[in-house]
Amino acid sequence: MNLFKIKIKNTTYGVSFSFFFVVALVSVCSGTQADMLFVTLMCCALHELGHLVLMTAFGSSPQEIVVYGGGIRISPDDKQLSKYHELAVLFAGPAVNFMLCLLSYMANGGGFFCQVNYLLGVLNLLPFRYFDGGRILALLANGKVCEFFRTVFILLSAVAMIHMILHGTVSVSFAATFCFIVLSEVIY
Repeated sequence: MNLFKIKIKNTTYGVSFSFFFVVALVSVCSGTQADMLFVTLMCCALHELGHLVLMTAFGSSPQEIVVYGGGIRISPDDKQLSKYHELAVLFAGPAVNFMLCLLSYMANGGGFFCQVNYLLGVLNLLPFRYFDGGRILALLANGKVCEFFRTVFILLSAVAMIHMILHGTVSVSFAATFCFIVLSEVIY
């Protein structure tokens, strides 16, 4: 459910209620400081900008961009990209995160900005339908191979979640991410 939408030229921009809900939930449950939350949101935006730059360079444009609880959803226009262009667009977001992580590491030895970009890059390459990695896998492999990888990664995530619960180290953000992944795999 979008709180508002606005159309500028041929692209519709929107913000969903779930975006504000997730930001508030993370802030309240984990005590996230405003500057850390801002850095995280900025890194997410830079990730999506990587996708947008290549999408535009290959002659496609976004039909809709919606900020919601799971991130930012970019719906391309009806122009079909070649398989290789689509792969490049999907890799562009994580590539931006890894590049920013490397630059941050070289400039000041890492820090929060470096960590967030690294985690966003890795997370987005996981082979789940919702993430870039799942869409990359779907372009490169058949359905049974995709389902096998997704199942293995869900099981590994569940084992990691159980291990963290048993050792008292589970974080609210990891638990929410895990639940989101499982729900998106089951519903999608």
